[in-house]
Amino acid sequence: QGCACLQNGWVVFDLVLVGMGVVSTWIVNPIVAIVIASGASGDLTNPKELLAPLMVLRVLRLFRLARAVRLLVQFKTLWMLVRGLLSSSGTIFYTFTLIVLLLYISACLCVEMITKPNLDTTDAVMLEMVNKHWSDIPSIMLTLVSFVTFDSISAIYTPMISAQPLLLCVFMPFLLIVSIAMMNLVTAVIVEGAIEQSKLDREVQEEYKRQQIKAMIPSLVKLFHDLDEDGNGTLTLEELHASDDDLREELMQYMNAENLVELFEMIDIDASGEVNIEEFCEGISKIASSDQPVEFLRILKQLKTLRESQGRQEDAVKAKLADIAESIAAGQRQMEERLVQVAEKQLAAQLRTEARMEELFRRMETLAGAQLPCSEDGVSQMLATE
Repeated sequence: QGCACLQNGWVVFDLVLVGMGVVSTWIVNPIVAIVIASGASGDLTNPKELLAPLMVLRVLRLFRLARAVRLLVQFKTLWMLVRGLLSSSGTIFYTFTLIVLLLYISACLCVEMITKPNLDTTDAVMLEMVNKHWSDIPSIMLTLVSFVTFDSISAIYTPMISAQPLLLCVFMPFLLIVSIAMMNLVTAVIVEGAIEQSKLDREVQEEYKRQQIKAMIPSLVKLFHDLDEDGNGTLTLEELHASDDDLREELMQYMNAENLVELFEMIDIDASGEVNIEEFCEGISKIASSDQPVEFLRILKQLKTLRESQGRQEDAVKAKLADIAESIAAGQRQMEERLVQVAEKQLAAQLRTEARMEELFRRMETLAGAQLPCSEDGVSQMLATE
């Protein structure tokens, strides 16, 4: 990855530690050996003693041990503390800078409001306090540090406020702004940063879950075989009810269910009424190692069951509607066929009637041409003959 690896804080940390080790082993120690061998003057300070404060920083290599054991479940709390301390280093630096700046500004104000007005005071107590705590900028800043940490400050401000009550307007804003408000804000920022870092540490969380599940599997397998009385490799609700109280209590330790029915429904993934060893171990391990509350997982399981039931009902309704639609279509087709048959019969009858009328008219014409008497009785007889 080249220089891009330097964007990782742990790589930079390792680089600094390796550099300090190289400097200590290959540079400092040979120089010290040369100086001692040359028989330098005894008044000369030992170079090793001069570099001792710098070499003390080599103990930071212990952080590598914390980094190595962070993946172990037993050291999860230790790693969270170390990670929170490292992540809050920026906040600590800016807090230090801000406090120094506020102390310097406050010290300048105290010079104008406390030191200068009381240089020629006749009050012995006030003059002693000014000479002891408020004589110059460094002394004033050191005194204000006591105000920040609330370190026996009553012995300082009590006689001064008793002598000059207006000094309360100097001490009270400093205590409220720096000692109380800013310190609490810094604490809140550090705590929030530590919480966010613990949430973002996905690697540690995933490894912790994997080891937790891995440690649970043997006990879950043994528990499954103890509950499976008939030994067929599946577990039913009846077998849970027939199990011993000790086994049920052991099972309840993994899952915070109200009853056995609800517990069985939570681990019965396919809702088949039977749970094999894979479903048993997977269901309980996921629920026991999940960050979500058991009640939330229970609600999700119930919602899934409701969705599946609703899906089955929708499929049944759709099938029934399809059957009804098909029946209606078949009845409609039969009705149309009958209507066609009736129409055909009516048309045939109409054609036969028209043919008979034409034949009747032809006979009447024939009779009229033959000049036969065409009385009403003759016509009636002819019609009856037809």
